[in-house]
Amino acid sequence: MKKRVFCTALALVLLLAMAACGGATASSAAPAASTAPAASTAPAGSAAPAEGSDGAPLRVAAVVNQKFGDNGPMDDLAKGAARAEADFGIEIKLLESASAANFEDDVRAMAKDGYNLVVTTFPYMTDATKLIASEYPDTMFSAIFQFVNIEGAEAVPNIWDTEFHGEGAFYLAGYMSGKTTASNRVGLVVGAEEPTPNAEGNAFMRGVKDANPDATVDFAFVGSYEDPAKAKEITNAMIANGCDIVQTDSGASNAGVIEACQDAGVLCAGEITDFYDTYDGFMGIIGIGFGETLYASVEALVNGSYPGGEHGIRDLSNGGYFMDWASYERFAAANTDVGPALTAAIAEAKELEQQIIAGSFTVEFDAEVPNWDRISAG
Repeated sequence: MKKRVFCTALALVLLLAMAACGGATASSAAPAASTAPAASTAPAGSAAPAEGSDGAPLRVAAVVNQKFGDNGPMDDLAKGAARAEADFGIEIKLLESASAANFEDDVRAMAKDGYNLVVTTFPYMTDATKLIASEYPDTMFSAIFQFVNIEGAEAVPNIWDTEFHGEGAFYLAGYMSGKTTASNRVGLVVGAEEPTPNAEGNAFMRGVKDANPDATVDFAFVGSYEDPAKAKEITNAMIANGCDIVQTDSGASNAGVIEACQDAGVLCAGEITDFYDTYDGFMGIIGIGFGETLYASVEALVNGSYPGGEHGIRDLSNGGYFMDWASYERFAAANTDVGPALTAAIAEAKELEQQIIAGSFTVEFDAEVPNWDRISAG
């Protein structure tokens, strides 16, 4: 993020239940009182337990600042943990940290208990992560969607921090919306003004413009990733203004967008969500690889190649973001009215995706506040 403003809720988050970053809303006050799901047990036939240099089995703890059960980033992290347990035969503990007041104690407890890798989530946990990393230099830390080893900062050798760039994925979503809209008016609802969501909003607009120069994008911030009522009010206004597709990027606020679209019979699409199970007008999903990043952290630890002291970018090229093409294709197949247009758009978007991943087509990380007049005039 060119502007290093910390992400707030991705509920996402998504935060969601997100989307991008997230507020501290989890319920356990201490490790013993965690309400997170128990660490999953590796199934029969899984890999032999990975070991550290001392011959003891490697252990990983993920301390998160949001509740599991969000159908968003936390559940995605849990899935990544379960996959890592099965593939590497290690123990992974999942812990919800109750509030900012508990972050230090919860992270310290995991390091003190001998976990080889401690994973933390989102910028609210950065101070606690850096402090405990300094106290336990032999413990590795994965700071997901955080900004520690950024340019100009002193590197912390036992922290690998990662930020997420979704501009490529949102460009593709905008492109498909531009090709599919019948009214030539598309809506975009974003949780809050932050660098990554800003870049996603600008990229979405550029995708719509490139696909359909006659289309217009209505845009609004909710101001929170956890305010479905406000998101519904915004979406209703967009629908009244003629939008026949609304893209969500607002975490738990997504629920309000979906409800408004369902009430009006308007199409919608979203990020890292399972709402397509509840509304048949939900046309597709952008996935955010929080679980994939946790998995990559564990894999690097097991392989002895942990990138401590480095800052990573997670995007379309490495699983940080991904297009859930099956969700778009399922919708296109089930809807004869927009299906043909969307099917053609999916084929074009898939080609663009490969160009983005290969680096032959660049989507700008434009962190300015999204503005359709600026984008359409550019």
